[in-house]
Amino acid sequence: MEKKLAKQILERFEKLQLYEANEAETRLKLIDRILFEVLDWTHDDVTVEEHVSEDGTTEYADYVIRTGFSSFVVEAKKVGRAELTVPTKRKENLNRKLVSGETGDAIHQARDYCRKLAVQFAVVTNGSQWIIFPAMRTDGVKFEKSSAIIFPNLTSVLENDLDEFYSLLSRGAVISGALDNELLGRREDQLIERRLNQYIDQPFTKIKRNSIYTVIENEIETAFSEDITTADIDLFRKSYVETADRTKYDRRIGMHIHKRRSASKLSPVRAMTSGGRAKVSDSIRAAAKKSKPVAMLILGSVGAGKTTFINHTRLVTNKDYFRVSEKEPYPHWIQVDFRNFGRSENASEFIFSEIFKYIMDDPFLSDYERCLKNAYKSEIASLKKGPLALLAADEREMNIRIAELLQSDYEKQRPYVEKILKYASTDAAIFLVLDNIDQFEDEQIQDDIFSNGIAISRRLNCNVILAMRDNTYFRNRGLPIFDAFDFEPINVEPPEVMTVLAKRFVIAKELLAGKAVSFSGEDGKDVFVEDASVIADLLIESIIGTTVGNSISLFSTGDIRFALRITRDFLRNGYSATGRAVQFYQRHGTYKLPEHEAMRAIMIGSRAVYSEEYSPIANPFDARLDMSSAQLLRMFLLHGLVNHATRRNFEPISGEKLRSVCLEIGFAPDITLKVLEDLCRARYIFTISHGPANFEADFIPSHLGGFVIRNLISNFVFVENTSMDTFIEDEALWHELRNETEEVFRIRKTTEKIQKRVERVRLFFGHMVERYAVISDEAARRGLAVEWLGNPLKDAMGNLNANCDRIVQSATRNYGEQ
Repeated sequence: MEKKLAKQILERFEKLQLYEANEAETRLKLIDRILFEVLDWTHDDVTVEEHVSEDGTTEYADYVIRTGFSSFVVEAKKVGRAELTVPTKRKENLNRKLVSGETGDAIHQARDYCRKLAVQFAVVTNGSQWIIFPAMRTDGVKFEKSSAIIFPNLTSVLENDLDEFYSLLSRGAVISGALDNELLGRREDQLIERRLNQYIDQPFTKIKRNSIYTVIENEIETAFSEDITTADIDLFRKSYVETADRTKYDRRIGMHIHKRRSASKLSPVRAMTSGGRAKVSDSIRAAAKKSKPVAMLILGSVGAGKTTFINHTRLVTNKDYFRVSEKEPYPHWIQVDFRNFGRSENASEFIFSEIFKYIMDDPFLSDYERCLKNAYKSEIASLKKGPLALLAADEREMNIRIAELLQSDYEKQRPYVEKILKYASTDAAIFLVLDNIDQFEDEQIQDDIFSNGIAISRRLNCNVILAMRDNTYFRNRGLPIFDAFDFEPINVEPPEVMTVLAKRFVIAKELLAGKAVSFSGEDGKDVFVEDASVIADLLIESIIGTTVGNSISLFSTGDIRFALRITRDFLRNGYSATGRAVQFYQRHGTYKLPEHEAMRAIMIGSRAVYSEEYSPIANPFDARLDMSSAQLLRMFLLHGLVNHATRRNFEPISGEKLRSVCLEIGFAPDITLKVLEDLCRARYIFTISHGPANFEADFIPSHLGGFVIRNLISNFVFVENTSMDTFIEDEALWHELRNETEEVFRIRKTTEKIQKRVERVRLFFGHMVERYAVISDEAARRGLAVEWLGNPLKDAMGNLNANCDRIVQSATRNYGEQ
């Protein structure tokens, strides 16, 4: 603050004090200036003369200052000769000494306003003296045991203790939690455990382990394996999927799907197209003719299929090129998979060990006559001319000494590998493929792997292929090691998940064909299936092209490995009436397993109750910050980003813009950043560059993020499950929800049980609508852009109610009126 401003306010104070100005003048000419000019509050933050009604009486709070995160009441008193009675200490308990006389009356008045308005903090001031205290406590501490912070006069406020005053009561400080930290000792206010999953340990429906799964488990595990290449090359070829055309606009959710930029500075080859695959093969086959080693960088998101592409390149596309020959040298593809690498291992030793294993298994590299004696030709010649010259005529003794040399290097591995590969690379191309090199997030480990891998490739004159995640390369692309080779970037985009699943089910059907199986149905009777491929047909009809398959596709966000895993998991845990389903399918040739059971199984897996910690699906109803005011900040940011993506000319939103929007409605940057990081981790949003979530990044909503906002928040199963791991701030509602939840388990009749479940979902959702309204009202009051306005939960209420009505009607049809 400028000294000129402080001087002006102090001079004004002296004049007001001389003629004992009334409260209105004190507020206008003194308190307003301190709030707006010194403490940086905006007029949008402040409401004056707000109605405070209770028991038929109405009073008016002088100032109520609110942001999305914090709020406090200011009770103004007139400046004059009779000042407030305050102690000289900066901090004082709200005991009888302080809370007495006119000062005590003002404190009690401000406290009562706060309690009636559900505002946590209060300030009492006459413009000169400032008393700041907590009016409401949620941690069990009594009011009189709480402390007030006191600034005894205007000189303290504007000069002597200005920094302290500003760091406590300015807009930026309050938003950052200064009042909470100073007066309560914490920003977090969700101190009591009010999540239903902490008290309920049984599911709403009695879904037993899928009775059919045990008889098809081996075939499903094989068909949906992430490492299908190790099982059968023919199966691998059948399961391979090229990248389909990308969805650019999803009409179901009304959102444009924005593509993320490549992490590479150069324009990458699109590996999963036929043209891209051919270009990669051409580069591999031309490597032997080039004087400079070929260097490829395989980039892709988690689970996009980088390893699958590498294996297909070697085992299918270039199978003939790498064919072993008994007569002449041939190319070598030495693949080092760092999934087998331990955190405590030495990267260089691991790479040499893997190469050594390849040499031992290769018929050429392990052959003495064809390779070894040539690789050691100069060493053998030196022995014969030098230290063993006297034994040169004794062939038997000479062979023993040569064998000792080979054995010594063999035991050390590194010199043995170096000599053999240096020789082999003179007549044939050798490719050192380093895959999954970023299994550990530890940057030191990654640097060690990169530097050793590059150094070994150069030392052995090998062509090198590195495979890593986009975000790993983005984080490390400035390292000097990437300048060692002119890397050709190869971008692996994930194929269409539904196509991958369809191919895997066809493989499962082939594996099950002709196999007779029997299992115990839900009624306890044995179900016999003469040809188990019928079961695969049932699963294909229930998943491919259905809501279930679409959900798996969206939940996986391009992570094929994850899509395969959750498919296996929900087949294992998801369906309850499979005996009846198979019998119906055998008789009628058509049947679809219930979609809601698949959704629930995907969300909770083998657990009884949903918990975000163990679920692949994050909870948009709870930001998990332990702060009630910021609980729906995930929903707010995701809703805004999805709204932006509905525009035809949509561009990524900068982190700085998101920070500014949240700060405008009162959320501190550190809170905003934590929510952005969590949304990225949940795959609801992405950074366009594949880099970390920060305010320098640009953000886009994922397809899944759009699906959550436009579909899942009105899906009964989704809401019912996420409600189990959502904090309930309102104590009365908490007890009501808990009682309703426990009532569900006491009800025996199916239709009545479902009706009760619907009631509690509506109760929970209605509360979330009201909670979000606080943020949406704040956004509207501050005139934010239209994309940030509105209440997505209120908009979804109609669809949720219709969904609930259908569920009750279906239960009534199937189980009758109760």
